[in-house]
Amino acid sequence: MRECLRARRRHIHRLILAQGIKSTPVVQEITRHARKLKIPVDTAPRQQLNKVAAGNQGMALEVGAFPTFDVPDILRHAQKLGETPFLLALDHIEDPHNVGALLRTADAVGVHGIIIPNRRAASITPTVVNTSAGAAEHHRVAVVANLAQALINLKKENLWVVGVEKAENALPYHQTDLSMPLVLVLGNEGKGLSRRIATVCDLLMAFPMRGKIESLNASVAGGLAMYEVWRSRQFYTP
Repeated sequence: MRECLRARRRHIHRLILAQGIKSTPVVQEITRHARKLKIPVDTAPRQQLNKVAAGNQGMALEVGAFPTFDVPDILRHAQKLGETPFLLALDHIEDPHNVGALLRTADAVGVHGIIIPNRRAASITPTVVNTSAGAAEHHRVAVVANLAQALINLKKENLWVVGVEKAENALPYHQTDLSMPLVLVLGNEGKGLSRRIATVCDLLMAFPMRGKIESLNASVAGGLAMYEVWRSRQFYTP
């Protein structure tokens, strides 16, 4: 909620407080911020609030749809910052908790934008926003009909497409130069990268494992990969 108010990207209709809510410092901060932005502040019975906003902790924002961007908007954003483009593409990741965790890490390492397909994938839901600790509100998210084509178009803009996948031709993460303009692609929780997306990738990288479990959680693998990109850009020496 705080990050939604800070980002100021959505149209915010009103702030709703549960009747009788204790005036804690957090409640005071949220209310003060809403009034500063001239957002109406209403009260409602807690039971009514629970019906429309699960886990609301006595407060809820009534907001418009999550705003989305085009992929070129993301590239222009990176150019405006004077930074080497770093995008994250999610190849049909379905668990909103994984998406939220990935967006939180993406914010931490300075990812310029996220690309997600419009079908068979988790969208930016309240669960995603909450799991991301509000980081989703600050991201530029592009929703595309054809992820493979979006990646091909990025290759034409001189970005490398790097997939995270355990495969015979995958490079160990510590042997991979990730300092170039790139889009990092993460696959589905169970199936990994789709065959079409894997063929579009310029290279694949993997994280060696020595235990009995064969794969990492999608958000964990993605977090490791994103931090490796950040590390490569600061410290990589060929």
